[in-house]
Amino acid sequence: MTRLTKRGAALLAAGAVLGGAVSYAVVAPSAEAIPAAQETCKFDIKSISASDGWQPLGLSVTVNNGSVSRKVVTQLSADMGVDSQAEIRVGYKVDDGPIREKYYGPGNLANHTDFWQTRNAMAVMSLKSGKHTITPYWRISGSATSKGWLENGCFIAEGRTS
Repeated sequence: MTRLTKRGAALLAAGAVLGGAVSYAVVAPSAEAIPAAQETCKFDIKSISASDGWQPLGLSVTVNNGSVSRKVVTQLSADMGVDSQAEIRVGYKVDDGPIREKYYGPGNLANHTDFWQTRNAMAVMSLKSGKHTITPYWRISGSATSKGWLENGCFIAEGRTS
């Protein structure tokens, strides 16, 4: 190849790469992200007893699926402790629906240990089109006087955004 031909080939290759990048930027699908409205954290301590039943964690998020049904992955994380012979259960309420335990993911969030631990729960929710508010709830499973504690919790909902 001559020097001029090599230069032409290099320019053609560079143009193809640049053209592909521009085309991708124009027609690429929406980005995956966690908008501020889809995450929340509370930096306080809460406690409940078994006799309190289901209680909201105060960590609601709102997602907007636009005009299509989509799956949303949620993550709940907090430092937790629970009395001996008891456990902390988790359930989720979507909009004005019922609290559902073990419907979107696991129901057991924490068992008794000698020390508090960071606990995590993931749930996968198939949600219809439109805007939805997701609220995690907790309850104590054990004797009526069993207690549980939550400190510094965060809740996120991840889905395709537009």
